[in-house]
Amino acid sequence: MKKRSFTLLLLLCFGKVLLAQQSQAPSQNLLFLVDGKFISKSDAARINRDSIETLTIVKEKQHKTIFGVNDEAGLAIVITKAKMNSAENRLIKEKISKINFKTKPDVVKAPAPAKPSRDSIANGTFEFTVIQKQPEFPGGIKAFYSFLNENIKYPKEAAKRQIQGRVFLSFIVEKDGSLTNIKVTRGLSYDINDEAIRVLSTSPNWNPGIHFGVPVRVKYNININFNLNK
Repeated sequence: MKKRSFTLLLLLCFGKVLLAQQSQAPSQNLLFLVDGKFISKSDAARINRDSIETLTIVKEKQHKTIFGVNDEAGLAIVITKAKMNSAENRLIKEKISKINFKTKPDVVKAPAPAKPSRDSIANGTFEFTVIQKQPEFPGGIKAFYSFLNENIKYPKEAAKRQIQGRVFLSFIVEKDGSLTNIKVTRGLSYDINDEAIRVLSTSPNWNPGIHFGVPVRVKYNININFNLNK
């Protein structure tokens, strides 16, 4: 019964223990050394498994004395990701490396965070700088500017008044590649700003942004140059 209780506790706290070592696990309760400090079982049970860099189980008494443990309890040494390079943990790693284990110690590498699935990715909007694959106009950026040059109609009043410069815009590239929520963030004149919005609204669908293998909504920024000397 004690052995089953030990195994259940370890699974609850840290997700898994090497099965090959389970049969050799001590039946006594575990002591927990986390980032160089001893903590209670209840505190150990609250540790988020994703925050763990490594978990080492030390069983032999002569090995436990290196860490100041002299009783029969097993010793679980936890190094968290947040403090993996601290002075305390560097010392602990050095001590572990010098132990002449008869068998390999139980070292559990924290599992990599699961990648979001198509259903688990939030329906919010991502900045284009943080996603894995940015949205793109069909044919690339050169094709996009060719599209602009072919479709922009320079406003007559703006041309008459020699108004030139760049219009900065933001918009959303939807999951299907369509452009929505087109806005001028810094403009020139009302008629040039309206023309910039109009030409963007006629754009064919883009290739959508991709994050963790699925299409996502992406906020994109771009500028359009209005130049009378073209």
